[in-house]
Amino acid sequence: DAVTCVDIRSSRPQLAQKLMAGRTPEEAADLAGLIFSLCGKAQKVAAQSACEAARGQTSGQDVLKQRERGVLMELAQEHAWRLLLNWPEQAGRAPDMASLLVLRQKAKDPLAFADALENLLGAILLGESPVLWLTRDLTGFDLWRREGRTLVAKLFADLGDGPDTGICRCALLPPLAMLEVGLAADLARRALADPTFCAAPLWNGEAAETGALARIADHPMLAAWIARRGRGVGARLLARLLELAELPRRLRAEPDPVGCSEVIREVVRAWPLEENAGMAGVETSRGLLIHVVRLKEGKIADYRIVAPTEWNFHPAGPLAQALAGLRTGPGLESAARLVSQSLDPCVAYGVELLEQ
Repeated sequence: DAVTCVDIRSSRPQLAQKLMAGRTPEEAADLAGLIFSLCGKAQKVAAQSACEAARGQTSGQDVLKQRERGVLMELAQEHAWRLLLNWPEQAGRAPDMASLLVLRQKAKDPLAFADALENLLGAILLGESPVLWLTRDLTGFDLWRREGRTLVAKLFADLGDGPDTGICRCALLPPLAMLEVGLAADLARRALADPTFCAAPLWNGEAAETGALARIADHPMLAAWIARRGRGVGARLLARLLELAELPRRLRAEPDPVGCSEVIREVVRAWPLEENAGMAGVETSRGLLIHVVRLKEGKIADYRIVAPTEWNFHPAGPLAQALAGLRTGPGLESAARLVSQSLDPCVAYGVELLEQ
């Protein structure tokens, strides 16, 4: 009558060194953008930025702004995919693929994309202006979800009013905006020294959670949810929706409206390490992506990637903690899948229940 053991097994290969070694930085960046079917833009930007840091170079402001916008548009599409496709399917409701396609068709123009995203938020996701919705507190959010004017509001209402599903208390990986240089460099050096670190990374010796929730845990609405209901599935999905609602303004480089809290902060950063080595971090829909590179005679000698999936699906990480706390009964497998999906694995996954 209780969950007694959680076992997480990953078959994701660690291929960064094998794929990148011996290539030029330009070749590595192009390859990173091609081989990763999800977050390809973020992977390419991380490779470009890490290699530039290793070379002691810095791109101009226009290039940096272009990269940031590309990362933000990719992040927005991934968030929308989870909220309009994966979550409804998991809950047995009809997904909204048509709205996702409209958004993807605008992905080449940041301003047109911002307009399309604002329309999607206002008409489909929120049922009101995102600027207005972002001024709500938790009481206002509860009123919004109970009114059920949109599919997403109904899905939040379906979560009920009790404790969140799959509560986790493990550490939160700091977002880029709060990641100290010394601690970032320590992560990079550990990855370079021990390739197995990339498959099961640790923060201050412990497993950690990354993602939208880790980035904006201090947002008033989200912090109030966590204080009242715990840090679980609902909190992660709310964090995604908060980030998504703020993105049209961010893509247009508009100032924060009065009464709105800044949600997304820094999304791309690079650090030079020792001679001919560098690292970069990029905030993606799934969490913080880290690339580390060491160059020799202009080509890549060592390359490491620490992906968000390895943080969130660490054998002792947030998924393991959340699953261990689930209540048993007929809905256990469905709850386990919902928790897994809320952490957003970038590969196919399965859930197996074993009776003892």
